[in-house]
Amino acid sequence: MIDSGEVVLSPNSAIDAAIKEILPYFSPDSQRRMRKAILAAKKAAEKQRDENTDAGARHIFREFIPASILNENGFTLEYERPIGGKRPDWLDDNAKLMLESYTYERGASSPFIDRVTAAINDKCNKYRKIIEANSLRFVMAVYLDFLTGMLLEECREDSKMFRPIFDANNSLSAILFFTETQVVRRRQEYGFFCLCRDSAFKTIANWPFETMELG
Repeated sequence: MIDSGEVVLSPNSAIDAAIKEILPYFSPDSQRRMRKAILAAKKAAEKQRDENTDAGARHIFREFIPASILNENGFTLEYERPIGGKRPDWLDDNAKLMLESYTYERGASSPFIDRVTAAINDKCNKYRKIIEANSLRFVMAVYLDFLTGMLLEECREDSKMFRPIFDANNSLSAILFFTETQVVRRRQEYGFFCLCRDSAFKTIANWPFETMELG
């Protein structure tokens, strides 16, 4: 089912259509929060008209992508649902899954691994007590902006560079990398690669992404 709302959620017609297509995979409460977030980003972008504000809108849209695929496969992720006084990007009580998002964006000068490490450490520190108290699997979704030149293949082939991140964060279950691949029938497709801490993560029912255990 495709959302048929008349409100333009993004000035980019392809993104607007993509958001409206994925909204029905979420609960009414999540849809309301998602609409509010993307419309706030749209309003800020229209007001500021600068790269940083536009980046914020892109980040929010990308938060929706992996969660929509998971819900399409039977998960029940809720957007910014409160837990323990915080609002993680995504939470699925049934699957005991928490998902946070980070975009490896164009333009910065620091190395890829440094930026990803800092982002994941920050999220793990923020949610560690909640993850432990609720026995949650915590996944960090990392979008690779195609203009940075970082590829999924590099993350797969050099996966050991991420070991220090897992070693430093016992609450981290997996890192889900994703990026744009090709446009098929006017629809943007995405590639995914999930690097998990141990083999137990690979047994999650209906997990739709290519997954490799950290060697």
